[in-house]
Formats: sequence, C-alpha cells, structure tokens
Amino acid sequence: MIPGAFFLNLRKKPRMPRVTLPSKQADGSPNWVDLKDPDDWMAADLFAIHKAVRIRQNANGDMDFSNQEMADDRVNAFLGSAITGWSFPSPTPAQMNAAAADVVLGKTLRAKEWATLRLAALPLISELEGDGLPEPKSGSEATDAGVPVSGEPAS
Repeated sequence: MIPGAFFLNLRKKPRMPRVTLPSKQADGSPNWVDLKDPDDWMAADLFAIHKAVRIRQNANGDMDFSNQEMADDRVNAFLGSAITGWSFPSPTPAQMNAAAADVVLGKTLRAKEWATLRLAALPLISELEGDGLPEPKSGSEATDAGVPVSGEPAS
C-alpha cells in the first residue's frame, strides 16, 4: 500500500447475501446458496417466471389448480434463474438446461433447506414485482406525456 494514498472500492456490494442453509457439508461447514443481485434482473427474467405459473382447465371445464402448487411453482421458477452458485455437488438449476428448476431443486435440497431458501427469496420476488413502490404519477404530467388518465383518450 502506498503511504498517504487511498483506494476507492467501486465494486458494488451485492444486496442479496449468500443464503446459509440449516444443513452441513461433509466438512461441517453450512451449505449455502448465492442468489443474483436484484439490480441485475431484467424484465424478461420476470416474464419467464410468470409463464411458469398457470391455471389449467380440466376436461369438464372446471379450473384445476392448487394455490400452494402455484406458489411453489413461482418460487421454484424464480430460484431457477436466481441461483448463481451453491455448495452442493450437483449443477445449479440454470446449469441443468434440460431439467425444470423444481426437479433440480427437489432432488438436491432437503425440505428444510428449500423452506429456508424460499423465505429468503420471497422478499426479493416482491421487490422485483414492484411491491412497495410508489404509484406512478398521474394528472397533468401523465397527460402531457400522452398517457391517458382516468379513461380519457390521449391528446
């Protein structure tokens, strides 16, 4: 280090820390999962997650869905894109292109590990979906921008 000089670390600190899981590796250290930083997500990533959750209609015309299955599908689709690394000896869901994320996660993680990861992922999903953001401005600013307000056609 040079006396009197200072160094500025310009690397942004990831906002989503490593998630420590309750299980242990062979060496006794905890298993972990690294998730993608929220600032690195693209809208297309969210669109892919939205496609993973579907309500189906059965042959009788009745809707066939399970609220919990839909919630699990949403989290698993998210984790399939969000996991950038982990301590398990198997490839991450993103590295297993041919396999669905729920299959990779289901065969790799124990139930308590998945539950811990799910709880860590839910606030991030909410943030990416815009939960808690202020409502877009409306009124003269929006009208001036050509955005219809209160059902009025744009001028």
